[in-house]
Amino acid sequence: MRNLDGFIVPLTDEHGSEYVPAYARRLEWLTGFTGSAGTAVVLTEGPAALFVDGRYTLQAAEEVPDSLYEHCDIPADDPVSWIFTHARPGARIGFDAKLHPQAWFEKASRRLAPKGITLTGCQTNPIDILWKDQPPPPAAPARPHPLSFSGEESADKRRRLGEDIASRGARTAVITALDSIAWLFNIRGEDVLHTPVVMAFALLHADGRADLFISPRKVTE
Repeated sequence: MRNLDGFIVPLTDEHGSEYVPAYARRLEWLTGFTGSAGTAVVLTEGPAALFVDGRYTLQAAEEVPDSLYEHCDIPADDPVSWIFTHARPGARIGFDAKLHPQAWFEKASRRLAPKGITLTGCQTNPIDILWKDQPPPPAAPARPHPLSFSGEESADKRRRLGEDIASRGARTAVITALDSIAWLFNIRGEDVLHTPVVMAFALLHADGRADLFISPRKVTE
């Protein structure tokens, strides 16, 4: 990370969520912005910028000093274009690969290539190193969602969607969205404020089998 010329800090988690648990509010820790959507870019030798959409223009102005961050409005401005304009030629810009989709990486890399700017994935998010009192990942237990509310057994959902996976010529689907996992497995949790989801990942196979990747602390008898 010492060889980086900048770093991108989105407000999201490993699941691409808009509403995130406390440990994932890295943008708030860095900038003081408490809204639910935004991205910051910090250059080691140069300016820094905060990107928000029209919902948060006034809030960002109140919470984040413009002496520290240039305030940019989405979609008129976007982080990648800003990096292209402000970063030096050949710059190496770091990002946490767990927080960015592959499609974003490929598109952003193409846009930055004419200036020789490269995106570099970091094994450890530098915010996590600096944030000394960062909350731990949530540990609330997962709980079954009754059939009277779900309306369909998890096995039936998995079988039905597995057939769709097979019809598309695939063998397995990777599921990262927390609401999709909660629906598919008929489970609920308390890992995100006001959102009854459980932090987990899943693989759904064409034959209806599934693998649920979840902290053992969340599994109860």
